Amino acid sequence: MKVLVASFQCESNSRAAYHPQKEDFEYFKGEDIFKKLAVKEIFEENGITVIPTIYAVALPSGTVERHIYEGYKEEIMEVVRQHPDADGVYIFFHGSMEVDEIGSGELYLLKEIKKVVSEDCLISVSLDAHANITDELPEYADIVSGFKTVPHTDQVACQERAARALCYCLKNKIRPYTYMQRVPFLLKNDTLLTAYEPLKSLIAETVALEAEEDIFTANLFLGHCWIDAPNTAASTVACATSREKAESVAKDLANKLWATRRDYKFLIEAESPEECVDRAIAGKEGRIFITDSGDNTTAGAEGDTTEILRLFLAKAPKKKTCVAGITDFDTVNALWGLADGEEVFVEKFGQKGVIRAHGEILGWTKEIIGKSLCISFGQVDAVFTEYRSAFIEKGNFDVAGLDLLSYEIVVVKLGYLFTELKPFADRELFALSDGASCVELERLNLKRIIRPMFPLDDFDFKA
Repeated sequence: MKVLVASFQCESNSRAAYHPQKEDFEYFKGEDIFKKLAVKEIFEENGITVIPTIYAVALPSGTVERHIYEGYKEEIMEVVRQHPDADGVYIFFHGSMEVDEIGSGELYLLKEIKKVVSEDCLISVSLDAHANITDELPEYADIVSGFKTVPHTDQVACQERAARALCYCLKNKIRPYTYMQRVPFLLKNDTLLTAYEPLKSLIAETVALEAEEDIFTANLFLGHCWIDAPNTAASTVACATSREKAESVAKDLANKLWATRRDYKFLIEAESPEECVDRAIAGKEGRIFITDSGDNTTAGAEGDTTEILRLFLAKAPKKKTCVAGITDFDTVNALWGLADGEEVFVEKFGQKGVIRAHGEILGWTKEIIGKSLCISFGQVDAVFTEYRSAFIEKGNFDVAGLDLLSYEIVVVKLGYLFTELKPFADRELFALSDGASCVELERLNLKRIIRPMFPLDDFDFKA
């Protein structure tokens, strides 16, 4: 038996202006894809030959342009066409890739694969917890395994679950049944945290269900509100030995998830940007973090808005403050030749500053992707970055030439604070700012979603 393996991912944001280009995808081909994927040993332990294709993964961005998508899709399809007799296919997707002129990039690729492989070939996929599941997915994916953690910490476990289920079904000649149930709500992503109730208990229930012999996977997908598409919504997906079982599990989970729709709240202070700035300046805690949620680079935003920096400059705090990192290619490169300690007039803010530090920025996989320049405006240090970056851990500050521990207030362009930064935060403030990743659904102006949709509409639902 042989299984084809691939990963093709980009979490799309319809409001983001930047469309990922070929160089934005971290790319591996052939055996090198297993530097990133955790399934090879599982297949080989089960006596299955592994046929690698590609690993192409980009950070959250705007929609994927069709010619970019087609290039990577064709690389996968080239290998599929070489092995039409494959017994199985495993793909690690995100689940919310929106492609111009196509729609769901995941569904389109699965349809293309199904045209080539035999009817007996089983397809298993792993998906992010924020996947927007299409109604047609069960027709093309025999096994679906989703993350069970937000923030995400179980990517490897999710891959392994999908691979093991595929091995079991192949060896025992079982064709599993997949059932998807749409749950018509879209909630603020940053309130949907799996370590807390009500999701904590619901996730535990999915784990218990998967321990049953006739259930392969039971999944909650929480939706991704920043794509304006017909498949944008929460959903539940179950894979089992019978259609009746899969449908029963998916519908039961859907009704339970729907029942919690009014229970999700911010666990930290969530206020307007100005209120967050005022609270941080007045706060007594040792180090206060503000997340600029509307310009969250991990959700596809450009990271280039300056609203919160301008608020701090206007209020001139006495506390040592760092605003990191504002995407501004022109500022970084125009001032790069100046020495640390040199005074400069920054016209866009109408203020004099001092070059504080020349540094670098990290990509998602911690490789150096560009330059950073820190300019001090009194007690406020502003970190400008050559390219979009996410300051998610202390290492981002280190390579920028800054000591995170020296600051009393730190602003980062995130939603919920990443786990790696939490040990350094004595208090967290969530700024409800505008931008591509704005969490206020009413401001998103979603036109293509299927209505009714809670909380934009109030209605009854039962799966």
